[in-house]
Amino acid sequence: MSRLRITLVAMAAVAALQPVSALAQRTGQQRPPAGQQQAQQQQQQQQQQHAQMMAQMQETVQRMNQLQERAHKLAQQAQEQVQDRARMTERERLMLRTSESFEQHAQQLKVVADRTHDMIRNQDFQGDQEMQRDMDRLRVHLNTMAGQLDESLQLMERLRLRARTLASQ
Repeated sequence: MSRLRITLVAMAAVAALQPVSALAQRTGQQRPPAGQQQAQQQQQQQQQQHAQMMAQMQETVQRMNQLQERAHKLAQQAQEQVQDRARMTERERLMLRTSESFEQHAQQLKVVADRTHDMIRNQDFQGDQEMQRDMDRLRVHLNTMAGQLDESLQLMERLRLRARTLASQ
C-alpha cells in the first residue's frame, strides 16, 4: 500500500470520527473556547495517527501472509526435491530442516502480527499516548523482522537453486 493510500485511509478515518461540533464550526455556528478547540485538534491528531498506524499494521500483516506462503512453498519444494531421489544427502537433509524452520518462523511471525493488529484496533489501547508510541515501535519492529525474514527466504531460495544445480552435475 503506498504512503498516499495510507494517508488517504487515515484522513478518511479521522473525518468519520470528527464530532458534530466540528461541522458546526465549519458552517459558522458557535466557536468553542480556545482550550476546547486545542483539545479537539489534539484528539483529531491522535485519531489520525491511530488510523495511520492501523493502516501500516495492515500492510505488515499482508506482508507476513506473503512471507508465510513463500516459506511454505520453499519447504514444500525442498521436500519434493528429496522425494525425487531415493537417498537423501546430508546437504538435502539440512536444506529441508532449515526450510521447515523458516516456515515455522513465518507462521509464528504471522500470528504475532495478527495479534498486534488486533491490539492496535482495540479501543482500550487508544487513549494512552505512551501505549500508542510503544505499539508503534512494536509495529516497526515487526516490519523489520518481516524484512529480515524476506532476505533470509531469498537466500534460501538461492541456496536451493544452487544445490539443485550441483546435484544435477
